[in-house]
Amino acid sequence: MTTTVTLFDSALAPCRHLRGGERMTTEDQQGLFTEEVMFSCGCHSHREEFHDGSVHHQIVNHHGKVLVDEELRGE
Repeated sequence: MTTTVTLFDSALAPCRHLRGGERMTTEDQQGLFTEEVMFSCGCHSHREEFHDGSVHHQIVNHHGKVLVDEELRGE
């Protein structure tokens, strides 16, 4: 399993403000890929790509409101 953590200074957060934060990606070498982006304001996004090709993507603003929560089925 490979995990990479990257800090960033400025990106557009789900609350539409430029914020710094941290991006963490994890890959298991068999097709599972996870990306978590956490902004300094508290907004975050989470994306998982599973072995079967399906994807779960969620975006939450810093007030806790879920802006996107979708699952896409693989083939």
